[in-house]
Amino acid sequence: MAVCKFSVSRKYSAVEGDLLVFPFIDENTPVFSGDVVPGHVRGLKPAEKQGKFLTVSAGECKDGRFIACTVRLDDKNLSPGQMLKKHISSFIGSCQDEKINRVCLFLSEQGQDLAGQCQEAALLGGYRFDKYLEKKPELPEVACFLDWTLSKEYRGGLLDREVLFSWVNFARDILNEPPNELHPESLASLFQKTGKKAGLKVTVWDEKRLLKEKCGGILAVGMGAASRPRLVMGQYKPRKPRGFIAFVGKGVTMDTGGYCLKPAQSQIGMKYDMGGAAMTFAAACCLASLKVPLHIAVITPLVENDISSRAFHTQDIVTMRNGKTVQVDNTDAEGRLILADALCIASEMKPDCIVDAATLTGACVVALGEDIAGVFGSDRDFNNSLIEAGKRADEHLWEMPLFMPYMEQLKAEIADMKNIGSRWGGAITAALFLRQFVNEDVTWSHIDIAGPCVKEEPLGFLGKGAKGFGVKTLFEFAKGFKK
Repeated sequence: MAVCKFSVSRKYSAVEGDLLVFPFIDENTPVFSGDVVPGHVRGLKPAEKQGKFLTVSAGECKDGRFIACTVRLDDKNLSPGQMLKKHISSFIGSCQDEKINRVCLFLSEQGQDLAGQCQEAALLGGYRFDKYLEKKPELPEVACFLDWTLSKEYRGGLLDREVLFSWVNFARDILNEPPNELHPESLASLFQKTGKKAGLKVTVWDEKRLLKEKCGGILAVGMGAASRPRLVMGQYKPRKPRGFIAFVGKGVTMDTGGYCLKPAQSQIGMKYDMGGAAMTFAAACCLASLKVPLHIAVITPLVENDISSRAFHTQDIVTMRNGKTVQVDNTDAEGRLILADALCIASEMKPDCIVDAATLTGACVVALGEDIAGVFGSDRDFNNSLIEAGKRADEHLWEMPLFMPYMEQLKAEIADMKNIGSRWGGAITAALFLRQFVNEDVTWSHIDIAGPCVKEEPLGFLGKGAKGFGVKTLFEFAKGFKK
């Protein structure tokens, strides 16, 4: 992948092809001071529209061609930070056509928070998955010029955010990989190698170990594919942890729907069905690499839901790790089967809390749209702590009801339960299914990320393709966690 370089500095020196950006909170309130405006821009009259930019000046200076523009950050529906990220991301996308080599944002001290937003726009909005392109995209640098001296604490925060954004982009990289390149076996190897570098102790269970450990759900879903199922567990345990969090992430590297085959168009984007695994593993690696004082466990069951003579069928009965039997009424409701075994394992570790994440149901997308994840759990305060972490991360989550009467829909005659309920309330019945595999004394929330993870079109300031949704939220949640 390619990503923009980002820097902060007090002194501006012109470079050929600079785009100078001067932000205003509203029509009359600048977020930059006049003494930081370069001399070749001062005093020039507003110019006409230059290419795609509304400029205040454009032309040549002794150090080369430049464009200068103003941006307004006031919007009825978006915060100033969100507006700035959209502007910077848009400038990055236009730079190749406009022959811009560097985006330069000028800020005064009153806009301190905006420096971090500019960094995020550069490192996440400036991401491109170019691995399989013969002609790689050219990306500009993004530089933030300030009229105050950054404190040590502020610089440390920017460095931590740089680490966080690198793990978000790691999640995007693996999600963007095609399914013929990234499958359960290769992803398990990648997780093992990457997790070890980040500071996790990583264990991989193959199909023999999964059989020994009675992980019937993972085996049922994964045994139809040529690439055998895997389960990856990573742990980070500092000497004096202030709490123990377990993350569980659904890892279906390609979901055809199995024998309940998805139509061709519905299979597009199903390489993203490992979004929960990417989100949770990347978050755990980030927390370990930054040495957050928490005991972190991450469990990612990895399968490919495929068709073969070994694939599971409708009406099969599967015995899960905790002994519950499940009648398979739909092979395309496979994610909850692999999560069930992983949640059993997480419960056995006796953490203070469990958070699972999965691209689980289209029903959640129908309810909340493509930009918002649904949060389910019996502890509303705990659900709210995840939602608030999402707000700090500029990722949107919404609490959904864990409506127990809908358990009636999962009743089966010759098994303990079915793997799917009726057409209506599908996100709720999926969450209720998962609840049966978490110990009652463990605080648990389930995040359905089917909308923002799989959304192919831009999400906010992020471009097309994988978004790495949820990594920032889990980082913010863990950073503030107290048992």
